[in-house]
Order: sequence, then C-alpha cells, then structure tokens
Amino acid sequence: MTTVTTVKIMTNMKAMITTKAYLRAGVLCFGFLMFLGCQSDSKLSAEAIIEKTIQAHGGIEKWQDVKQLSFDKSVTLFNEDGSTEISTDQFQLFRFGEKLFVKLEWEQEGNDMQIIYENDKVTKMVNDSIVTNEAELARAENAVFAAHYVVCQPFDLLKSGATLTLDETITHNGKECYVIKVNYPGDDEDADQWYYIIDPDSFEVVANQVVLTDHTSWVENLTYDDQTDFQFNSHRKSYRLNEVGEKTYLRAEYFYENYSVEY
Repeated sequence: MTTVTTVKIMTNMKAMITTKAYLRAGVLCFGFLMFLGCQSDSKLSAEAIIEKTIQAHGGIEKWQDVKQLSFDKSVTLFNEDGSTEISTDQFQLFRFGEKLFVKLEWEQEGNDMQIIYENDKVTKMVNDSIVTNEAELARAENAVFAAHYVVCQPFDLLKSGATLTLDETITHNGKECYVIKVNYPGDDEDADQWYYIIDPDSFEVVANQVVLTDHTSWVENLTYDDQTDFQFNSHRKSYRLNEVGEKTYLRAEYFYENYSVEY
C-alpha cells in the first residue's frame, strides 16, 4: 500500500468521527487502523460477522443468562518517554438485571476508592468519606459507563441500536481482518468513532480502534482468558498513533484475571 493511500484513508476516517461522548473516560483501551487493505470481498454482512464474533466469544444465549460478572483489572499508564505515569489494580463487579449495578474498587495514593452505581445513581467514596463534588461524580459516572461498555462487547453490539458497517480490511498479524465500524444513536460530529478488528478465521476481536477529536488510539488484544464459558480479554496493549497511522508510543497495558460468572 502506498503512503498516499494510507493518508487518504486516514483523512476519510477523521471525517467519520462519532460514538458515545462519555466513553472518553475509558478510551485508553483503544487504537487506529494501520496497514489498510483493499475493500472486503466477503459476502458476509457486518451483522453476520458480529453474530459469528459473539458466538466465538461465548454466545449470546449464555451471555443473556449472566446475572453477575466480576474480575480484577491491572492498568499501567505510560508517558511518551516510556516512564510509568500510574499503575492501578482495580476490582470490577457488574450485576445485570432490570437495574444495572456496578462496583469499582481500587487504591490510589494510599486511599481506598470506591464507585457504586445503583438505581441509576452514582456514589463515590474516598476511604469513609462520600464525594459530593458534581464534577467528580460526573467523572465517576463516565468511568462506570465506560467500564460497562467494554465488558459487554461484543455481546451487546447487536442490541445496542448501533449501525454496523463493514469497512475496508486491515492486515493484522499477517491476516486480512474484517473491520466493523460502529455508529450509535445520538452520535454527533464530536463523538468517538469505534472500530472492531475481527479475525476472519476465528472471528475473535483481535483489536479495537477509536478515533477521537484530539488523538487516535489502537488497542491489541494479545491473550484471552478461558476459565469461564466466555472468551474475555486477559492481556491488552494500547498505543497512540500519529497522523499517518504509525505507533508513536505505548500508552497503556492491561491485565485481567480472576473472572467470576454467576448465572
């Protein structure tokens, strides 16, 4: 592929920027399309590809039966020079039903942090003190929604009301992978634009990419957890990319373990 083609494609993608604006809080988990290939000649529709992807990750029937999901998540953020900005070990719990319940717990600078989302209301605690600052609570709510979005993919893609589009293919790990662009109801020109990179043989989500107004991120799904009925992420790396789709530096690394699923 020529540089001219790459720049043209990236310019087109910038023109398509959109997805839920509040997901910016969790965006460190994503990235940009590299090594774009020719238009896919597959007869599969975007919806059919996502159906196969959902099946590859455990199946919609099992997912709909899940009442509670919890796991431990370790996150390390890096500066552009490679130094560590911050490392965090977080416990996440999601209880599904008519009303979503979410609990996020972690330690920060010697303080015990907790966010609870229950009955459509968010509460944040620092040690034994309740946070009342509206800006802090708004960020806490964004963190809840971002975490919930990530953990429910790809299972919720077909029921979210999103428009799925089969985009140009991308070469990843030597394979021409499917690229599914996702647009959500209510997206505007400032919303983030999400893409799912899907292996054509296994139909696993091998990477994601998100284009924001101020940068583009690329996240690679390196290994998966197989201790439950589902194929959840185990190790991921997120990179910042420049305007021509080249990795500039490792922004974040994620590890997930101790998955627990209750039906």
